[in-house]
Formats: sequence, C-alpha cells, structure tokens
Amino acid sequence: MKLLLIRHGQTEWNLQKRIQGWQDSALTNSGIEQLNCIPIPDLNNPQVFSSDLGRAYNSAAIIAKRLSTYVVADDRLRERRFGQLEGKIIDQDLSLRNHWNAYHQRYVRKITTIFGVESEARFEDRILDFVSDRVDISSDSDMVIVSHGEWLRAFLNVMKGIPSWHCGQGINTNAGMTIINCPLLQ
Repeated sequence: MKLLLIRHGQTEWNLQKRIQGWQDSALTNSGIEQLNCIPIPDLNNPQVFSSDLGRAYNSAAIIAKRLSTYVVADDRLRERRFGQLEGKIIDQDLSLRNHWNAYHQRYVRKITTIFGVESEARFEDRILDFVSDRVDISSDSDMVIVSHGEWLRAFLNVMKGIPSWHCGQGINTNAGMTIINCPLLQ
C-alpha cells in the first residue's frame, strides 16, 4: 500500500502570511498550477481523502480528477484550530504578542487551549480517530490524503510514536508531497 500525503496548494492567505486554521482562503492560480504539476506515481485503486476546508478539498478535487476518482471529505483532516490568531498576519498584531510567542514555541512545548487554540489532546484524537477508521482499507488500495501543514506534520509524528507537538518532518511547501511505501495504517 502506498500512502501519498499532499499539502493543499498555495492560497491567497499563504501569500499574505496569514494564519488560516479553520478559516479559509481561495487557491491562487499558482496553487492550482502546482497541483496540476505534482508528479503522481502509479497507484492501485486510489482512494482520495481530504479535509473539508475549501483550500484542501479543492486541491484534492484536482488530484482526484487526475486519478479518475472522487474525493471523500472528512473534517478530522482539518488544520489545527488556532483561535484568535486565525485570519491574522503572522507577528503583525502587537496586542497578540503573547499569543504569537506561544505559537512560535509550539514545537518546543505544547500549546494549551489559551486564546482558543485547539488542544494537543483534541488534535491528536482527531488524527487517531481518522486512522482507526482507515485500518480496514484493503492493502490493494493506495491512499491519498490532502490536508494542511500542521495536520500532516502531526500525523507523521503520531504514526512514528512521537508527540504531535514535537517538531517533525512535515510538508512545508504548498502542494508538497510525501510518499510512504509502508503499511502505516494497517
């Protein structure tokens, strides 16, 4: 079984350096082009799963069309909720200085539920709940997951037994892809 992890294409808010979290922003023309150019390997009976947020779902629809399949939207694949920072340009609103400090330290220590951010426990529960529903997928079906930077990083950490909040090897670039050729979900 192959597992393809793909981060959504570039959005208007990515260009503006705005925190998106559960808020959304449209894909840019460049983001659409990025998705159309991803070199997708040969897949067996691919199943495409996506966050239900527009930027990821629209990205997944482009990938699914290329694979001649459909997208299954799942809210458990949503980006982490960043509360009061959502919609804000990184480090611009000085009244949120303490929030920005916590945000920038998120890989050094857990962010609690301060300023409306989703707790690590809730975030990990969403990831593990999604994984537990996928364990019955046939090994002759390859899986494509289109999601968000923080979700994909945390997913890879959790699958390796590393706490979700630790810095890990995520997918930092828009429309970036990681291919895993091992049965992580079985």
